[in-house]
Amino acid sequence: MNSFGKASYLQKSKPLVYVLLCILSACQPTQNTRVVVVPEPMLTEEVNTTFDEAAVIEQFETDLRYQRIIADLLYEGMKALTANRLLTPPDISAHSYFSRVLSIEPNNSVALNGIQEIVSQYLQLAEQAGRQGQFDNAQQYLRRAEQVDRSHAGIAAAWVKLEAEMDSSDVVHSISASALANRTAELIEELANIGVQARDSGAFFLITAPNDTLARWIYTQMQAGVVGHRLRGNIELGDSPTVRLILPNDNDA
Repeated sequence: MNSFGKASYLQKSKPLVYVLLCILSACQPTQNTRVVVVPEPMLTEEVNTTFDEAAVIEQFETDLRYQRIIADLLYEGMKALTANRLLTPPDISAHSYFSRVLSIEPNNSVALNGIQEIVSQYLQLAEQAGRQGQFDNAQQYLRRAEQVDRSHAGIAAAWVKLEAEMDSSDVVHSISASALANRTAELIEELANIGVQARDSGAFFLITAPNDTLARWIYTQMQAGVVGHRLRGNIELGDSPTVRLILPNDNDA
C-alpha cells in the first residue's frame, strides 16, 4: 500500500477509533464515592420571650403589701409588749399581734421571740407577786404564762418557787387601797400594830405600794408604833398594797 493509501485508510478509521475508546472508557470500574446526606433542618417551637411588665409590677406590689403587713403587726406587738398589754385586751395585746404574724410566717424570729418575752414577763410578775405575798396574783400570772406557751422551761420552776413561798411561815398583811388613799385612822392603828409584830418577831418587812410616797407613809406609821426601835425592811412598787413580814428561820444568827 503506498503512502497515499495509508493516509486515506487512517483518515477513514478515526471515527471508529473514537467509538472504541468511548466503549472502553465506559467499561472501566468506577471509584466508590461517599454520599453525604444533609439532614433537613428541624422545626423548633418558637419560645415566647415577651416581657410581661404589668405582671411583674403586680407581683412586686403584692409582695410589698405583704411585707408591710408583717412589719406593722410586729411594730404593734412590740408597742403592746412595752405597754404590758400581754394578753389583754385580746384584740390589741402583744400575744394577738405576734400570733397573727406567726399564722402567716410560722418561723418569723421576731414574733417567736416576742412570744417568749411575754412568758418571761409573766414569770417575773409571778415571782414579784409571790415575794410580796400576793399569792393569788402570782398563781394567775403563772396560768397566763401557761396559756401563752405551756412548754416554756421556766414555768415548772416558777410553780415550785411559789409553792415554797406559800408554805413559808411569813405573815402577809393586805392593806385596803381606799383606806391607804384616805390614810384613815383605822389604817394608821393597824400599821402601828404591824410594826410591833415586826419588832417582836425580829421580822424583816417588805412593803408594797403603788408609789414611793405611799410606801414611805406606810413605813412611817409602822415605825411610829415602835418608838426607839428601828425596823428593818425594804420597799417595792406594786398595784396591790401589802406588808409582808419575813420571819427569821432557825438558821439565822
